[in-house]
Amino acid sequence: MIRLSGLLPIFVAALVAAPAAARPVLQPTVTVQAPVVRLGDIFMDAGPQANDPVAAAPAPGQRVTYDANWLAGIAREHALAWQPGSRLEVVTVERASQSISSDAIGERLLQEISSLQPIDTAQIQLDNPGLRLFAPAGVAPTMTVDGLTFDARSGRFSAFVATGQSTAERSRVSGRLFYTTQVPILNRSVMPGEKIAQTDINYIAMRNDRMGQGLVVDAQSLVGKTPRRPLQAMQPVRPSDLQVPIVIKKGDLVTVTLVTPTLQLTTQGKALDDGGLGAAIRITNTKSNRIIDVTVTGPNVAMVGTAPQPVVR
Repeated sequence: MIRLSGLLPIFVAALVAAPAAARPVLQPTVTVQAPVVRLGDIFMDAGPQANDPVAAAPAPGQRVTYDANWLAGIAREHALAWQPGSRLEVVTVERASQSISSDAIGERLLQEISSLQPIDTAQIQLDNPGLRLFAPAGVAPTMTVDGLTFDARSGRFSAFVATGQSTAERSRVSGRLFYTTQVPILNRSVMPGEKIAQTDINYIAMRNDRMGQGLVVDAQSLVGKTPRRPLQAMQPVRPSDLQVPIVIKKGDLVTVTLVTPTLQLTTQGKALDDGGLGAAIRITNTKSNRIIDVTVTGPNVAMVGTAPQPVVR
């Protein structure tokens, strides 16, 4: 006869020593790298079936939410000891991704348009500047362009863009090209009386439709000039902002020369105006007190009539 009384303590001790199976725990927020969602992504301690696929992963940059009913069904299907505590229990799954910015999209479109015709220094503006494309994380992002149309006269274009994955959705993009001009600007603030040198000049690309009229576009028109008023750095300049450096100031004594084919006369006057090289100013003859119109030919010298236009270096 088998006596059970001696075995009972051993059986109970074995039950106590055996580790209890861990209960699955729901993970409310999940980020997946793979194109599928696995049981172990949703439930911690999912056991030997943790690698079983349960759904397709959302597209890169997107997310999907699974409700309590769906989760309970998945748990039953895979024999997990889990039940939702309430219908409010959900899991949000997001696909790990990297984005392609609208600037990168614009650069690629410029390349495609330039293959159709020269576009020189055109800039691109998208109608939907917030557009981004999403590619899976961990791979080098690529982009495809198809269906491109471009109207050279208006600058309008449209196309479809997508990441390089075969399952990627295409996004329609449209916009316009704006042609630009390289405009000289000052790379430092310049005060009246300072002479602008070639080293003071940089360039910026300005859209032609925003330039307006009367901007200096030839850098040599700046060299050797001085501002009429303080000029700020990195701003376009108008011709009216400039003058040749003042070499005669109002109140200066000026030597005035009158030259004719038969004689040359010299007198002295007092300047009534400021003037740079080649400028027309008025002086008062110090002997006769007559006001004479003269042309500035140098520091404190002028001549009656029009002098040859000086070359500013």
